[in-house]
Amino acid sequence: MGDISDNRDTQARGKALFKDTGEGIDHLVYQAIVDAIPDMIIRISRDGVFQSFEGATDELVWPAEAYIGKHLREVLPPDTAALFLTRIDQAFQTHKVQYLEYSLRFDGARRAYESRMIQCSENEALAIVRNVTHKKETEAELRRYHENLEALVQERTTELYQAEKKYRRIFNHSGSPSIIVDQDFTISMANPKFEELTGYRQADIEGRMRWIDFLTHDDRERVKQYHYARRSDGGQAPPEYECRIKDRDGNVKDIFIKVGMLPKPGRSIASIIDITSLKATEKHLREREALYSAMLEGYEGLLYIIAKDYRIEFMNENLVNFIGRNATGERCYEALHNRPSKCLWCASEQVFEGECIRFEMKNPNDKKWYYSVNVPIRMADGTVFCQAMISDIDQRKRLEEALRDSEAHLRRENLRLRSTIQQRNKFGDIVGSSAAMQEIYELMLMAAASDANIILYGESGTGKELVASAIHNMSDRRNGRFVPVNCGAIPETLLEREFFGHRKGAFTGAVSDKPGYLDEADGGCLFLDEIGEIKPDLQVKLLRAIEGGGYTPIGSNDVRKPDFRIIAATSRNLAELVQKGLMRSDFFYRVHVIPIHLPPLRKRKDDIPLLIDHFLKAYDRSMRPQFTKQVMQTLLAYDWPGNVRELQNVLYRFVTLKRLDLTGETLPEPGLPSHPVAMDDPQGIPTPAPLPEALAQVEKQLITACLARCRWNRTHTARSLGIGLRTLQRKMKSLGIQ
Repeated sequence: MGDISDNRDTQARGKALFKDTGEGIDHLVYQAIVDAIPDMIIRISRDGVFQSFEGATDELVWPAEAYIGKHLREVLPPDTAALFLTRIDQAFQTHKVQYLEYSLRFDGARRAYESRMIQCSENEALAIVRNVTHKKETEAELRRYHENLEALVQERTTELYQAEKKYRRIFNHSGSPSIIVDQDFTISMANPKFEELTGYRQADIEGRMRWIDFLTHDDRERVKQYHYARRSDGGQAPPEYECRIKDRDGNVKDIFIKVGMLPKPGRSIASIIDITSLKATEKHLREREALYSAMLEGYEGLLYIIAKDYRIEFMNENLVNFIGRNATGERCYEALHNRPSKCLWCASEQVFEGECIRFEMKNPNDKKWYYSVNVPIRMADGTVFCQAMISDIDQRKRLEEALRDSEAHLRRENLRLRSTIQQRNKFGDIVGSSAAMQEIYELMLMAAASDANIILYGESGTGKELVASAIHNMSDRRNGRFVPVNCGAIPETLLEREFFGHRKGAFTGAVSDKPGYLDEADGGCLFLDEIGEIKPDLQVKLLRAIEGGGYTPIGSNDVRKPDFRIIAATSRNLAELVQKGLMRSDFFYRVHVIPIHLPPLRKRKDDIPLLIDHFLKAYDRSMRPQFTKQVMQTLLAYDWPGNVRELQNVLYRFVTLKRLDLTGETLPEPGLPSHPVAMDDPQGIPTPAPLPEALAQVEKQLITACLARCRWNRTHTARSLGIGLRTLQRKMKSLGIQ
C-alpha cells in the first residue's frame, strides 16, 4: 500500500489517463487535481480489467502495480465485482455518472466505500472511489486527515485556472466540500459537497457569492486577515484553521478548513471538513470531565489513578491531605505505603487487563481496615489506567469481628453441649453407637468448631470421606463447596494441572480456561483422599497455596489466593513417609493439625447390627430375604478386611442373589435357598406366573437393588445399568418404584 513517489511515473499515468480525450494536459495540473481530492481514481476497461490507480492508493491491500491487468473478479468478492461490472456497463450505455456503494473486509474490520463511475473513453471507465467509513471522532483521526489535506494542498500546482472546465468533473465528485476563492472573495468553483454543506445551489454560488458571506460575524474579520496575508508578499497566514459558517437555513456549523494557493495570482483552493458533531462531542466531553472532576473531589474517601508503571497520575484532595503532600508522578507503593516494591495485595495487573477488583485490606502502617475498589479507565488510544477508591471501614470491621467472636463462642458452646450427649446411633451419614464411634463423634464436633486442617487416618472402607463431609457440613464453611480429590487416581503428569487449573492456549488441547481444585474449593473445603500419593514437587506448590502465598494457573501470570480448608485422608503412615523422604516435613505439619483415627469395623463389631439395619432400609421389604440368627452370627464372626464398604457390598449381594457370599465364597444357610425365588412363596418354590409378569418382577428387583447400591442416585444407577436416565425414570414409574 505505498504512496506514489516517482513524478515521472505520475506524469506518464496522468497523460495516459486522459489520452483518449484528445486534449494534451500538463502532468502537474493533472496531479494537482488528483491530489486535491481524498479519493482513489481507477481506470477500468469496459470488460472489467484494472488499467491504473491514482490518488489514495493506500486503500489497497497490495501495491497498485499488483492489480494492473487483473480482472475485477480476481481481487473483489463476487457480489462486489458483479456490482462494479453492472455500473460500468450502465455508464457506457447512458453516458451518465453511475453511483455505487459497497464494503470490503480489511484486517478483520469492514470498511465502507462509495464510487462514482463515468466513461472517460471509448473502452475505459473512470472510477472515483472514496472510503466513507465512520472515522473516530478523535484528535488522532483529525491529525491524519489534516496531513492528507496538507499533502493535497501542497501538491496543487500551476495553471489550475486553465484546467477548470476539463477537470470540473473530478472536482465535483470529490468526497469533501471544496471551493476555489478569487482575490475578491468570490467563489469561482464549488463542488456538490459544498452544496450539501451550505444548502445553496452550485449555480447560485459560483461567481455570485463571496466566501466571507458564509462566515459568522465573529469569524469574518479574522478570516479576512488570513485571506489578505496569504496573498501578500511575506504575509503569514495559517494553512489550516477552524471557523464557523451559516447555511441557507441559518444553522451555524463548525468547520475545519485547509487552504492552499493556486498558480494563478490571488486564487486559492480550500477543502473543508464539517466538524460540528465533533465540536459537540468535545463540548460534551468537557462537561463530562468537569462533572467527573467534581465527583472525584467530592468523594469522601481516598482516590488516586495510576499508570501501568505504578506512577500516580491523579490524587484527590482527601488523599493529598491524608499523606501530607501531592505525590503525583511518584510510584504508588513508595508514596502511599512506604514500600520499596509493589504491594503484595496489589490488584492493578488484573485491572489493567480489564477486571474490576474489590477487596478489603488491613494497612500495615496504621493497622486500620480499608475497602478498595479498583476499576480500569480505558482511554481512546487504548491506554489503560487503574483508578483506586479507598474507604475507611475500620469501625465496621471491628464491629464485625466482635460479632463473629460472639457467634463463634455461641457455636462452640452449642457444639460442646451437643458433644455431651452420651449415646448417638447416627451422625449425618455415619452409623455407629460403639464407644469408639462416640469418641470419633466428639472429635468431629471439635474439629468442625475450628478452621484448622484435619488429617483422617483409617483403612480403606472406613468412611473417611463421609467423616470429612460431615465435618464440613457442620463448620462455618458449610455454604462453600466440598471438593473431594482422590490423589491416587490422578496421573502424576496431570496433578499440577488438576490442582491449579490452566488458561486457554497453555498447552495443546487447552481450548478454554479451566479452574483447578483450589479454585473450586475457594470459600469451602478441599478433601485430599490418599494425600500420601502426592509427590514432593507438588507438595511445595500446595504448601505455598495453603500458607496464603497463592499459586499461578498453568499458562497465566496471575497469582490466585483462594481461601480453603484442607481435610486430608490416608491409609498410610505419613510419619514413615517423612522419614523416607517421600513427604516434606513442612507439608506434613501443615496438614497434620487435627488427626482423627477411624477404627476398622472389626474393632467396633457392636455397630454391625446398626449398619445392617441402615443398609437394608434402602431395599424394598419384598426384596429382603429371610435374615436368620445364623446369618447375623456369620456376619459378626467375620473380620471385614474391607470394613464398612465390604459389609455394604455383601448385603447388596445378599439381597440380589438371595444367598450370603463373603469374599467370593457362598456360605449356605439353613432355610436360605441358593437360587432366586419369588418373595411371596414361603416354601422357596417359584410361583408360576406369566412370563411378562415374571420379567417385570426380576427387572424391578434388579433396578431396586442397583438404586440401593448407588444410594438412590438415579444418574449413577442408569449408568450402572447401561441405560439412559429417562429410560430408568420411565421404568421406575411403570414398575411402581418410589
